[in-house]
Amino acid sequence: MQKIKKNQPLVKAIILIICGGLILSSLAAAIISLTDPPPSDDPRDIYRSQLTQLETVIAQTEKSLADDPENVELLKKLGDSYYTKGQLHASLNEGAESVESFAKALEPYGKVLELEPDNVDVRVDRAVAAYASNNNEVAQEEFEKAITVDPANAKAYFNYGVFLYFGLNEPEEALAQWQKVVELNPEAEQDLVETTKTWIKAVEAELADRAADDKEETTADSPDETETE
Repeated sequence: MQKIKKNQPLVKAIILIICGGLILSSLAAAIISLTDPPPSDDPRDIYRSQLTQLETVIAQTEKSLADDPENVELLKKLGDSYYTKGQLHASLNEGAESVESFAKALEPYGKVLELEPDNVDVRVDRAVAAYASNNNEVAQEEFEKAITVDPANAKAYFNYGVFLYFGLNEPEEALAQWQKVVELNPEAEQDLVETTKTWIKAVEAELADRAADDKEETTADSPDETETE
């Protein structure tokens, strides 16, 4: 079957901005607390204010890590901060800065996993950061490790499916991962299950349309059959 072509930079921005809450496994929701938001209704001004605050958080965290380099909470906070920075740059359509920030999240997340190799949440977040920074080999390796460690982790399967579909352009393999989310059907993650069902329907419809188009092209290209005497 012909691969489905996609605008990769646009797709990544959509995934990271719209679906970020579902993709992330462990990222704290409030690394930044805007107690004094900028006097503007423009979201871009808010994003830039948050980026400025993140730079302060990153500098403080790196300083603390210099004195305590194996502090898991600090390492995770640093990775989360770079991850959030990548999301904000993506929201501002700053592709190069976004990729750079996600790439910087890989090292602190990796150090967490050296200390806690069974931390599936961080492993999934590292996989997503790897995909967002064009490190597909690292992303696939981390997703597969996460699922091996915790075969009942619905978010890992969902995220792996997103990566397979958008990152590797493998819709059938993505559907297989998403079906596992539906099969697991975790009671505490029904929103994720319903979202997954929506994605499954959309991709199945896309594949059906593609198959129909391929069939029409094949029929149109076939020579007319004529009877011979």
